[in-house]
Parts: sequence; structure tokens; C-alpha cells
Amino acid sequence: MTSSLRLVSEQFPDLRERVAFLFERDPIFRELCEDYEVCAQALSRQQASEALGREYAALRLRLETELLGYLHEAEAPDARK
Repeated sequence: MTSSLRLVSEQFPDLRERVAFLFERDPIFRELCEDYEVCAQALSRQQASEALGREYAALRLRLETELLGYLHEAEAPDARK
């Protein structure tokens, strides 16, 4: 499991299966997960500027919203059976 997949799965534990399904099959979702990881890492390292920290926090929130929207719009893995 990649670190970005793990991070998003931990962020949305109730949607773990759908996260893994989309991560495997959708390059746009995978890129969102990778962007989310980069943002989370930058936020955890950010200590110098409070303003920059707020910017990263806002970006992380926007990415979470986008990921959730993607997860709710996507077809569920078991719906394809």
C-alpha cells in the first residue's frame, strides 16, 4: 500500500474499500491522493509562518472536500458485480 493510499484510507476509514478501488482504477483520484499527502506533509513541517500554515490547512480542507466528492460520486466497487 502506498503512503498516499494509506493516508487517505486513514482519513476516511468508513470508505476504505472505495478509496482502494478508486486508487487502483482512477488516475485522477490517485493524483488527488498524492496531492493530499504532499499537502499534509508540508503542513506537518510548516512552523515558520502562521499565514503559510493557514494556507496549507485550507488547501488540505479543499482536497479533502474534493476527495469526498469523488468518493461519493464514484460507483461503489460491489455495484459492478
